[in-house]
Amino acid sequence: MSNAVKDIAKYIRKNPDDKATSDLQDLCMALESSATFNLGCLYELDKKPFELAMRLLEEWRFDRHVFERRLHKYLAEPDEEA
Repeated sequence: MSNAVKDIAKYIRKNPDDKATSDLQDLCMALESSATFNLGCLYELDKKPFELAMRLLEEWRFDRHVFERRLHKYLAEPDEEA
């Protein structure tokens, strides 16, 4: 997820007063904290910030999938300390 986050951070620094900046920050915070997020606001975004949001969601989903697979793998392994 780091590539999308870096690109969003660049966008935010270049566009600090843009409404999209606030929406992208809210999306990042919601994904980080598992909070709710109004997906309807993504419809209002211009092309560039919308694409950034979609990349973030894609990378977040992939990272979560990898984490879940690793967790299941480690839980299935026998305890080496026993």
